[in-house]
Amino acid sequence: MTSQGEEPVDRVVRAVREHPSVVRLDAGRYGDIASHLPGRRVDGVRLTEGDAPVEVGVVLRLDRPLPEIVADLRIRVAGVVGDRPVDVTVSDVVTDEPGGAG
Repeated sequence: MTSQGEEPVDRVVRAVREHPSVVRLDAGRYGDIASHLPGRRVDGVRLTEGDAPVEVGVVLRLDRPLPEIVADLRIRVAGVVGDRPVDVTVSDVVTDEPGGAG
């Protein structure tokens, strides 16, 4: 745990959830985008020790082009994890239009 009592994965979760286009975090089709901590599982972020890429799974609001949103999310996560690569998986999108995905 960090000195503030918060795990790095919790800081990543907060950074991702604060993005206005993120509807929710998502563990992916097979539930493998997750971090396992003592007594809990954090779905939607896989953050391991070492230099392995940080994996983030999200459902997005389709309010901007997806590449822009994904680039923003990578920048936000990099602000927490530094120079580690960040992989973002978009599991689904939600539109406000009738018949939209999600």
